[in-house]
Amino acid sequence: MTTLITKQVPSQFLQTLIAENATGRLMVHNPMDELVTWQVYLGKGKINFANSGVGSIQRVQYLLGNYLNKNKISLPPQITDDYKYICELWKKEVFSFQQTRSILTQFTQEALVQFLALPSAECSFNQDDSLKDLFLNLDLDKTIQSVEHKIRYWGELHPHISSPFQRPLVENWQEIKAMLNLSHRRSEQWCEQLLDGLKNLSCLYELARKTNSSALELALFLHPQIKSGEIKMLAYQELSVDNYNLPVVISVNNRPSVQEVVRQTLGQRGFKVVCIDDPCHALAAAISHNPQLILIDAEMPEISGYELCRLLRKSSAVRETPIILLNQNDGVMEQIQGRLAKASGQINKQFLSQQLLQVRKDYLNSPPALCL
Repeated sequence: MTTLITKQVPSQFLQTLIAENATGRLMVHNPMDELVTWQVYLGKGKINFANSGVGSIQRVQYLLGNYLNKNKISLPPQITDDYKYICELWKKEVFSFQQTRSILTQFTQEALVQFLALPSAECSFNQDDSLKDLFLNLDLDKTIQSVEHKIRYWGELHPHISSPFQRPLVENWQEIKAMLNLSHRRSEQWCEQLLDGLKNLSCLYELARKTNSSALELALFLHPQIKSGEIKMLAYQELSVDNYNLPVVISVNNRPSVQEVVRQTLGQRGFKVVCIDDPCHALAAAISHNPQLILIDAEMPEISGYELCRLLRKSSAVRETPIILLNQNDGVMEQIQGRLAKASGQINKQFLSQQLLQVRKDYLNSPPALCL
């Protein structure tokens, strides 16, 4: 039996279920980012576990990465269920029973902080959902006693930062670099690692792991720049490993008709075409899919294709990837702008299909040289 409730305060709803000695899974959707969910598993009013419904590998790396590295344990490419993954390590005797309990408690506390910081959200409770291999039977009040200050901080951040899964997109690199230069309490290495992570569009969990910080510490550090607009927080997007062996072409374009031509022309010739209509997601898609070619519309309303090309070239992930600009005109000015943006070439949208075939021949069969 599943009960759907809208606009509930998660902390109050959880307390109600605990008072009723409920058993099942309570899921809460982040109202500011519908892809992000948090889950609490209950057993007769006690907490058996809490986690996120997405991004398991980011949380495992963040919460457990140092231990795994120290003990030379390699993470799999994907983790769909962090509870199951940790239990498997226990079964393989990587962790003792007590270590497993401690790790699962840590994961639960961190998830509860995010869960309880939500002001209101859509909640669903499923009585049929339960866990195998139970390790925990926690009292809510005792479990959150040591993290109540974190719940309060995240609650205050929520108008601007909805979860540690968000990816900071720097709008003003000069301001960010100036801020870091004035951060005397931060080491030069820490600042360099943060900048590198920001350039690669890492989420807060990934940035925290990279800089050996907490996600909350980073959120508080970046909050003034987020509030002032120097940094824009992107909604969560899963960066999954592509299971197909087809070479990938990414097309960044807000026109469905153009995307369809690209998809048909290159898709029928053995390429996987990933269509992106929001240029803000271009770098994340490039990091995820490792494309052989990126096509960018030069005339998008949100950002110029030339500017997007310049931004992509700053990332080590796509510095050598061929980038082709799609233009309405291919005159001298457009060619100069393309070279300044470090594009590999340009094609005219009026002859898109036949020019895509030439691009395939020129850039996908042999490594291209960048226009410098």
